[in-house]
Amino acid sequence: MPSEQVRVREMLSYLAAALPAPTSAPARLLALQCALRSSAAGKVSIPTGLVRGMRLGAGATALAELQEVQWLYTTVPPRPGSEGFTAHLLDVALRTQAPARGDRARAADWSIRTCRVKTLHQLGSLPRLLALALAAHPPAGASEEESSADQAHLARMCGLAPQSLLPTLALLADTHFLQSWAHDLTHEEVRWKLALPEQPSPGHRPETPPQSAHHPTA
Repeated sequence: MPSEQVRVREMLSYLAAALPAPTSAPARLLALQCALRSSAAGKVSIPTGLVRGMRLGAGATALAELQEVQWLYTTVPPRPGSEGFTAHLLDVALRTQAPARGDRARAADWSIRTCRVKTLHQLGSLPRLLALALAAHPPAGASEEESSADQAHLARMCGLAPQSLLPTLALLADTHFLQSWAHDLTHEEVRWKLALPEQPSPGHRPETPPQSAHHPTA
């Protein structure tokens, strides 16, 4: 399994516990980048281009939200007309991250590229966050085609109410990010198959896959 996927999945799981449940999707996407790009001392610098490229809506609002819950504070306030910022993470546990900073930076870049695939261009932050979480759960083995995850845990990773998870999965299928998905009521588990066989490399624009029906099942 690519280390970038592992790191992103682990960090989304960590943030699900570290951030308050109501934390918005834009704030979670910004927190993910801050966590993966921070130094051992907890310092991070996020340039304007990166914030704008993430399409968070009002990036300043996501930053303010993370400050309000005391997850970080800005050491240098953003300049007028700029969305970039320098901050210090107050989450001490993040300073003990095992992977090297270069490994975490690659994971941060992978998450950005994943959220920029063509099938997600017209979607908001919440479905893009769920798409990222799904892409970070590859099939368990080489012979497997579907990925799976506990429904409640997947919802927590995205700050989603459990009842909102399935409609968002349906949206990702309708826009062809997912080839198929199913809800296992017995085990409270979700299974899915990505429409894209692999994540695009930087600068690559994938073709839109052919439409496939999704099949929620009991």
